Amino acid sequence: MYQAGMETLLQLQTRLINSQLEVQKEEGYVEVESFSFNSGASPEELARLPKDTPKEIVHFLSVHNGARLYFTPDGGGGFELFSIDAILTYLPIWECPPGFIPIGAGPDGEWLVCESISEGDNRIWTGEFLTYEDPDFERLPFSFDKWLDYLIVAQGTMYWDWFR
Repeated sequence: MYQAGMETLLQLQTRLINSQLEVQKEEGYVEVESFSFNSGASPEELARLPKDTPKEIVHFLSVHNGARLYFTPDGGGGFELFSIDAILTYLPIWECPPGFIPIGAGPDGEWLVCESISEGDNRIWTGEFLTYEDPDFERLPFSFDKWLDYLIVAQGTMYWDWFR
């Protein structure tokens, strides 16, 4: 199964030097940022996920059971993509309704949650505290795969806020 986001992630990994990359962000800000990737989850670990977990997320977790992207050298900022253990931990804490799966956290602690719409369709929701009731503001028009692809192309910026 081809996934643009995973292909972009693999290409990003080939460009890293000692798990770091110099990136340029908004307003000319340039910094060396760090990345870390966990080993892939086993089939037994993947079986612990909720049954409606989107295939894109399952595939990501089979390659990297969690990752940290675009962190500053002091460990700040960046995105954490959750491991299976973290997903299962945050599922009740964030009070995710059925069909919603916590997948990570953004630079300022924003929640990243994936909604499974159908077997082949999903959407990312983001916010400081999600109500799961405001799709016009909280839900992004991107699947996990597109969200990840665009995040890497945008060099770790929260591109979805550019036009809000």
